[in-house]
Amino acid sequence: MPSYRFHLVNVFAETPFGGNPLAVFEPADGLDSTTMQAIAAQMNLSETTFVFPATEGGDARVRIFTPGYELPFAGHPVLGTAAVLARLRGLSASVRLEMAAGMFPIVLGEGGYAQLTAKPAQVRPFTGEQDALADMLGLGAGALRDARFVNTGTEQLLIELTSRDAVLACRPSAAGIDALCRNVTGAAMAYVWHVDGAVATVRLFFTHNGQVIEDPGTGSACANLGGWLASDGRRGLHWRLEQGHALNRPNVLDLEVDAAGVIRVGGRVMPVGSGQIDL
Repeated sequence: MPSYRFHLVNVFAETPFGGNPLAVFEPADGLDSTTMQAIAAQMNLSETTFVFPATEGGDARVRIFTPGYELPFAGHPVLGTAAVLARLRGLSASVRLEMAAGMFPIVLGEGGYAQLTAKPAQVRPFTGEQDALADMLGLGAGALRDARFVNTGTEQLLIELTSRDAVLACRPSAAGIDALCRNVTGAAMAYVWHVDGAVATVRLFFTHNGQVIEDPGTGSACANLGGWLASDGRRGLHWRLEQGHALNRPNVLDLEVDAAGVIRVGGRVMPVGSGQIDL
């Protein structure tokens, strides 16, 4: 009976039980796609990662699965996996991970801090009716400011709202998300945001089995927000993103867009425990 070890961490965590949970299976040699998908469903976390030997000059090749499907890139799994590999392999400065979306360099800092550099963004307009988006979110039409699809690794629909209260008031419908928010691969996600000074309040919603699921902390969407800002020429900034408060699971993400438009996403990774699955 083969056994596979996993490591459980919380990413974007300021407290031991904050952040977004992640299970990292390392090594995952011998697991096929069907089995990895079944394990991710068993773990029932927003994402589970599986680590394989590198094939393109990185430190490792990583595959990311939600309970329902595989992702080409997601921020909190990349940062969490890098932190786990750094601890297991004694890496102290940086890790390069090979993902389906490309190679991602991660810089490691003190206290479990990890920061990734995102790919340049592809941005396209939302061509539907903004009133329909507002209705989907359970808000009045005046609550929306703008909406765009942005892709720095995983395309998502980003929706800028007019106030923090509007972000916290969102009660989206699953049917609305599925109808209005599908990306180029068919996945449906809605990321709402509002910034006050350099502090943004954000939430991400997606659907699974006909239900609305809220993600407590979303690094890929943070990177996409950086892509939105860079495409508008808003550069040389450092924002604090607060997410997960509606779930009583606070997450803190650091977003940087430098003068050249390079996007960086960071946060603290806290180890929680480890275990084993027997197949």
